[in-house]
Parts: sequence; C-alpha cells; structure tokens
Amino acid sequence: MEENSVSPKRKTENRSFRIDSGTLTGLEDEAARKKVSVNTLVNQLLTDYIEVGRHRKRLGTVSLSVSAFAHVLAAASDEDIARAGRVSGHSVPKAYALSKWGVESVPNVLSFIRENASVTSLYDYSESPSSPKTITLTHSFGRKWSLYLSSFFVAAFEDADQKVVSEISDQAIGLKLI
Repeated sequence: MEENSVSPKRKTENRSFRIDSGTLTGLEDEAARKKVSVNTLVNQLLTDYIEVGRHRKRLGTVSLSVSAFAHVLAAASDEDIARAGRVSGHSVPKAYALSKWGVESVPNVLSFIRENASVTSLYDYSESPSSPKTITLTHSFGRKWSLYLSSFFVAAFEDADQKVVSEISDQAIGLKLI
C-alpha cells in the first residue's frame, strides 16, 4: 500500500495542538515502527483524513476483518455478488465524487479507484501507459471479489459516460477504457 507523504514543495505552517498523553504515546510508537518522525506521521494521518477519510465517513463506510469479508463473499451467489457490485457501483463512486469534487466524471472515478487502493487493503492499483488506458486491480480475495469489482467499476464508468471492457481472473481485474 502506498504511503501518503507531504511533498516538500507544499507550504507548511506551524501550529500547536494539545494531545492526550496516551494518544501521543501511540503516535510515537507508530512513528518508530514506520521509521518516520511523529510530525511526518501526524501530517500523513491528517492528509489522509482530509483527502479521503472525511468523505468516506460521510458516506458511512465500514471496516471488517479479512476473514469476515471472505465469509461474506463465499456465502453469496455469483449473481448476488454481481448485482451488489452494480448497485454499489452506480451509487458509491457518484456520492463520493459529489461529496469531494462536486461532479462525477471519468477523472474523478479514476481518482476514487486510486484513493481506495491507497487507503484500503481491498486491491492494488496499476495503470498501463498505453492507449487506450488499461487499469489493473490485483487482490487476494478470489474470483467472487473480481466479479464484484468488475461489476462495480463498469457501473461507475457507465455513469460517467465511459465505456469499459472488463476481464477478470481469480486475483485481478483489468478495465480497458474504450
């Protein structure tokens, strides 16, 4: 997963905050584990929240363990998985784009995909430099998750008036924008 970091080119400002001592200890432990300064870690956390987290919170996202997620996927039929992907794909990216940018568009759907890859463990994102643009999402959740992702993102691009051809395998999906 890609770590957010603040570019040295960004303007910074000094601010003072009061932090609960237990929270500070947790920040210091995590910064040491990541081998970064507490300042860098706090900046990453705040940036993640402002750029992604606050929008996800407004939309009511939930977290669950990998094993619970695997059990949910296993319990559903392929048809149910595809339907859930289509329904969610028609609503979630649109709500996120409107919340964050005020408009649904192909660049905003692409940003949604990249941002989700950077802040979740649901898939990794890669993009080919060739034309037409091809996006590959890799994961370790099996064919049903590929089916869900494919249905989800085909629907999201449909809503942004972008035709997409999708290919799935057990651990990846490819989306070719045509």
